[in-house]
Amino acid sequence: MEIKIHPAKPEAYLLLTIIYQGQVGDKAKIMRIHGGYGAVNWEEVFDLPMHLWPDHGWTINIAVLPQKLLNLTFHDGEGNWDETIQFAIESP
Repeated sequence: MEIKIHPAKPEAYLLLTIIYQGQVGDKAKIMRIHGGYGAVNWEEVFDLPMHLWPDHGWTINIAVLPQKLLNLTFHDGEGNWDETIQFAIESP
């Protein structure tokens, strides 16, 4: 799995661009990003469709909330999930 984010350190209140390339996405007709905030019990949980960017992977822009940790995972809507990753959020 390869995840690229811009900016490299997510900042509260700013847009975060995420590009996903992975085994689940290689065969998917659709791709979704599932995420939430917090270390253990996720809060502000979301599940959003991603857009295919040919030859680059699946992409989406999300607004980052002012929390400490952002958790992301990816799925194809058919029960196939990739691993969860976590990012620390920079405060303004």
